Amino acid sequence: MNTTNLLSNPVIDSVLNAVGLVPAATTLDVRIGPFWSVVNTTAGAGMASTLRPHAHVHGTVPITDAGSLCDRTPAELADLLQSASTPEAAVGLAAVNALINPAAANLSGDKALAVLEERAAGRKLAMIGRFPFADRLRDQCGQLWVFERGLNRRQEDFGEEAMEQLLPQADVVAVTATTLLNRTLPGVLACVRPDAFLMMLGPSTPLTTALFDFGFDILCGTVIEDPSTVLRAAGEGAVTKQITGVRRVSLWKDRN
Repeated sequence: MNTTNLLSNPVIDSVLNAVGLVPAATTLDVRIGPFWSVVNTTAGAGMASTLRPHAHVHGTVPITDAGSLCDRTPAELADLLQSASTPEAAVGLAAVNALINPAAANLSGDKALAVLEERAAGRKLAMIGRFPFADRLRDQCGQLWVFERGLNRRQEDFGEEAMEQLLPQADVVAVTATTLLNRTLPGVLACVRPDAFLMMLGPSTPLTTALFDFGFDILCGTVIEDPSTVLRAAGEGAVTKQITGVRRVSLWKDRN
């Protein structure tokens, strides 16, 4: 594997260490759709948000060895999570989830929205990434701050420059798993109050207890039950609500 331009941070290192504890598997298929990347292996399948570069310069290669990724082992693909190329990192996270999520134990059927409705009622909620249910939560919590850098950003949303001031005030913090891909997670965690209720959510979320060491209380992610259906949908450009063959699950650090 080409190891040039690989990035690392403690959270990613911990996630990849968890992958190292999974028995060896074989790669069956890799699909990189416009919205979702999917890796299917003999251990199971996983998905991650396809983050494309802001601009593609003609002649550059966003994904090294595109066309032969299936020749790599799932563990080798998982190492791409460290890549400076966001499309490669998405393949890496999908491979991580293919190895970790199907084998995750003690999963519940709790949905992220229901948990946030309970935990953030009348309290200060910070949401890293604008989720579709943000407006619904705004009416239920005492204060809502949405931090968004992408096309979903609204006029009332905040940028990263406001995190240092606002995040320490939040009682509940919901973090999109794509922060693992765009390298913003360490900065977010540095601003979160130690006693705040911390959630990672989205289909890209690795369901590993290793994340609990960084303060997360619950991980709300996805287990793929029908890989062929998910592979086809992702390859045809499906967005989240169009993808079937998955199960939304949660992994709690502590139910108390």
